[in-house]
Amino acid sequence: MLAHLALALISSQSAPPQTEAPDPYLLKIGRPGQVKVGMGYTDSVSGKKTTADAIALASEDVQFLLIGESHATPSHHQAQAELINALVKQGRIVTVGMEMFTRDQQISVNGLSTGKQSIEEFEIASNWKTQWGHNFQAYRPVLEAIKDNGLRVVALNVPRPWVSQASKQGYESFDEFQRKWVPSLDLTNKNHEAVVSALLGGHPVVMGSSNLLAGQVTWDTGMAKTAIDWQAEWPYQKNIMVIIAGSGHVMYGQGINYRLNQLASKKSKSVICIHDAPNRMVSRGLGDFFFVGELPPEK
Repeated sequence: MLAHLALALISSQSAPPQTEAPDPYLLKIGRPGQVKVGMGYTDSVSGKKTTADAIALASEDVQFLLIGESHATPSHHQAQAELINALVKQGRIVTVGMEMFTRDQQISVNGLSTGKQSIEEFEIASNWKTQWGHNFQAYRPVLEAIKDNGLRVVALNVPRPWVSQASKQGYESFDEFQRKWVPSLDLTNKNHEAVVSALLGGHPVVMGSSNLLAGQVTWDTGMAKTAIDWQAEWPYQKNIMVIIAGSGHVMYGQGINYRLNQLASKKSKSVICIHDAPNRMVSRGLGDFFFVGELPPEK
């Protein structure tokens, strides 16, 4: 669930073995207690089944709904599309912010929402293979929801070399332009550190010369800043940005959502798509809502 860079750094270094890796879904962060998640949507507070329409209604007081996915899992992307359509149906003016694209490539993602491109043309125009690389067809439900509803797409992410730079050289190496898109790099959130470590199988966030937490916070802060800049341009109450990103950027409210609040006191709701079998226990603090769907076959 963590970004590829972090996993590559782990495999390239001799990290100490862990006797028992923590379960990322069962950390004691935020709302206390656990809930069993079955197929479909579950409300973390009540523990009961819910619907995309109910989640859209519960999001009426926020302008950011974060949906954490396991990349290229078709059922997760179908749920994202259902939530987007539910918000549109309830009269929200929806923008879709996507981790998949970097902010400097915004012009390459504009064609889909204007109706000037087919989904197949968007794959080429957006430089999907180099910008993201995961199975394009898995994301088709999201792209269809965007095209059918004429929704604006925002390229949320920072250029990927910045993440490696932050991990290896620190924020002091960022120049004035980089700091406009990543205005700070606060590494003091111990809850976030615990989430990142759990996603790394219990390994420490600092390994050799690389600070993996700094890389993750660069991503989260950069995406939050892009979302905040969008909201400043479109400050209307009916507006909502659906943020589509890996679950590691959303879990326990410690990723993009934490930085939205830290940078601009922006509240949000979250849906965590669970990459596991149904009827397992998860911490209530993991998210506001959960989704379980069919997983792709193992390769």
